[in-house]
Amino acid sequence: MSVDGVGLHVRADGPVDGPALLMLHGFGASMAWFDQVVARLPECRIIRVDLLGHGGSARPTSGYDPDSQGRLYARLLSDLDLNDVTVVGHSMGSLFGVATAEHTTRITRLVLMGEGPDTSTGTLPSGEWMIHIPWIGPILQHHGPAFVTKRVVRRAFAKGFDMATAFGNPAQGLEDARSLNHPAFTESIRRRQAWTGRLGLDARLDKLALPALVIFGREDRFYNVDASLARYRAVRTIMIAVLEHVGHTPMIEAPDRVAELIREFLSSGEKPETPLESADPRMKQP
Repeated sequence: MSVDGVGLHVRADGPVDGPALLMLHGFGASMAWFDQVVARLPECRIIRVDLLGHGGSARPTSGYDPDSQGRLYARLLSDLDLNDVTVVGHSMGSLFGVATAEHTTRITRLVLMGEGPDTSTGTLPSGEWMIHIPWIGPILQHHGPAFVTKRVVRRAFAKGFDMATAFGNPAQGLEDARSLNHPAFTESIRRRQAWTGRLGLDARLDKLALPALVIFGREDRFYNVDASLARYRAVRTIMIAVLEHVGHTPMIEAPDRVAELIREFLSSGEKPETPLESADPRMKQP
């Protein structure tokens, strides 16, 4: 689709009258990272997008800051004439999901997976700084040793997770990591840090006052889970689910549990006054 003159790779699944979900994948990934969850939510109308600079979407030299991407995906929802939309974001896609909600009233709920309130609760892979070096960075990103890229992708999963079960295409992780253009790589990280530095996701969710579900894998290797959740727990509209034996990518490592959480969240109505939190796939009153 052309959205405000930008080419976006968009896919729609499910009945047109089903509950509307907008799924935004994480940094260096693609819409394929949601395949397993989509298959488990056949009753939903699911719109997936390859983020700007990723997969089959356009690769401009600018526009990678959260506000610009939020406006872009808000316009997409307008073009599709979708209302009462639940954003389901993973990692950096969660960030852009919140930014989208700040630019449209079509979003009424948010599901955020594996994303801390800001970069203070996260860690980047060692050597990541080298990718930002002009000339050298693009060569390393696109033509560096495959085993190095695969090691970074592997970090998105809990130790011991069987990577053979992650994707239908065994090379998906490597191909996605290498597909994004260099501006998308460098600018997304820089702009993200500045955006959350001004106001973290916890404070932004508090201002939005929309029901939100935050899902973390207990074995997330990109974020300090306890530090992140301590911030999110302070927001009245947020529910929390922590999945044991799961890493940074719950929708791939535990698709049954994630689909169940989303389904329960969609059917729960308004956010209750008493926060819900559970390490079990079923959200229960403590």
